[in-house]
Amino acid sequence: MNGVFMKMTAPAALLISWVLVSGCTQQDTEKTKQQAAKATEQIKEGSKVAAVELKKDAKEAAKQTKAIAEGVKQGLQTPDKPVNVNSASRVQLQTLPGVDEVTADRIIKGRPYHTRDELGAKGVVSPDEFNAIKDRIAVK
Repeated sequence: MNGVFMKMTAPAALLISWVLVSGCTQQDTEKTKQQAAKATEQIKEGSKVAAVELKKDAKEAAKQTKAIAEGVKQGLQTPDKPVNVNSASRVQLQTLPGVDEVTADRIIKGRPYHTRDELGAKGVVSPDEFNAIKDRIAVK
C-alpha cells in the first residue's frame, strides 16, 4: 500500500486517508468500502481530465517549437543586405568574405565607386576577392 500512496497526488492521498480514518470509527466495512470506491472513482476521473489537458498542452508546445524552428531556418536563409562600399565603415566592410582591415582600408581609400565592378577594375581587390564579395556589395 505504501507504493500506491507514493504515486498519488497529495489531495488524493488525503481523501483516501480521510475515508480510512472515518471508516474506522463506528461504521460498517461495507460503507467504508463504498466511500473508498467513490473517492477512487473521483480521483480517476480527475486524472483523466488532467491527462487530456496535458495532452493538449503538449500538442501546443510541439506546434510552437515547430514554429520557432521554422522561424530560425527562415532567418538563416534570408540573404544579408548588400554592403554599400561607398558608405560602409571599416567594420562593416570586414563582414564581407575575405575582407580584412587592410582590404577594407583600400576599399575606403578608393571611394567613390560608380559600379561594383570598379573594385576589381581599379585593383582595389584581387579578382578572387571580388568574386567572393560581388554578390554582397552595392554602390549607392
